[in-house]
Amino acid sequence: MALRLIQEGFAVVSPRSPARLRLRVSRTPEGLRLEASGPLQRVEQDVRGGRGSLAELHLEVAQKLTEMTRAVQSEPEPEPPVPVPVPPPSPVPEPAPMLPVEVAAAPRPSELEVSLGVGTLWRGPGVDPLLLLSVRRGLGAFGLDAEVGLGRSREPALTVFEAQGGAFFSYRLSLTERLQLEPGAGAGLVLHSFRLEDDGVLEQTGTQVSPAGWARMKLRWRFTEQLAAEVRVSLGLLRPVSHVREGETLWSRDGARFETGAQLSWGL
Repeated sequence: MALRLIQEGFAVVSPRSPARLRLRVSRTPEGLRLEASGPLQRVEQDVRGGRGSLAELHLEVAQKLTEMTRAVQSEPEPEPPVPVPVPPPSPVPEPAPMLPVEVAAAPRPSELEVSLGVGTLWRGPGVDPLLLLSVRRGLGAFGLDAEVGLGRSREPALTVFEAQGGAFFSYRLSLTERLQLEPGAGAGLVLHSFRLEDDGVLEQTGTQVSPAGWARMKLRWRFTEQLAAEVRVSLGLLRPVSHVREGETLWSRDGARFETGAQLSWGL
């Protein structure tokens, strides 16, 4: 930043020395706050962090501070002196005009993301595969998610399908330039459908619906602004279910279930 201001024609001095313009950069919960104070006015701007790479953040801060220093240089111009006739000076060659430099704007993070992955449903006595699909709408660091999942369990005398759907509220925290942590919480429904492999039972099929709530944590690694890999851990609470035949438990699920999985996410 000091080099950029020197290129703009400013003399950068120590903070303890008298200066016509003073710049301050301070940290805020959302990112950085930029302040520029001049003889007649003072301006501020906020820069949000976590939206791009560190180099893109440096470029945005440098551009904004340079614009702010120009804005606070609004001192009244001294009245020009009365012109005095002087002999014409010797012709001096004009300097070559400077070419304009165009800087590409930093890419904005995708506000709509789609994730697809597979996981495992730990339901106490058994372990079942789980297929997951989610859509996230970003609101800055916060986000609203819609997530659906499908699990299948097969026993010798029973086949079970469980479809789950929920809405989540999440917060995305940047640990490094590419590593992000995303806690979230949500609520929804779990549809439990079963089929008994026994011709002697009157009700061979059935469906149950249970409300459910989840506490979820994701760890994300961004390959690009659009593509990321996620590891998902979730704890769900819902109504327990068990299937018993002649005193023998064919299948059961407790009121709490633990979900793990991995997903690929891309922005639209």
